Amino acid sequence: MNFKIINNKGVFEIHGHFTNANTNQVADFFNNLLDRYYEIVICLKQVKCIDSKAINVMQFITTKAKRRSKVLFVLGKDNIRIKKQFEEVNLMNIFRNDYSSK
Repeated sequence: MNFKIINNKGVFEIHGHFTNANTNQVADFFNNLLDRYYEIVICLKQVKCIDSKAINVMQFITTKAKRRSKVLFVLGKDNIRIKKQFEEVNLMNIFRNDYSSK
């Protein structure tokens, strides 16, 4: 499955298999965004599968955003393909429901 990060009007959608094969790409991409922007929206609704390395990247992104006082919205908590992995590592708290595009 092809992996893509798509900027959909300021919402960065991750499409495909978010696994070890592309965790460096995701980490670098969002690390760069966190250096430049105050608010970042990540959507995981189109992720087909996720592994522990990708979960670690999401933890890294979340931690960096907090450390730098950035606003991070992670959407997609209802994606049944990834929900179990986030629950297993007690990371469901990164998901936000209160984002709405203007």
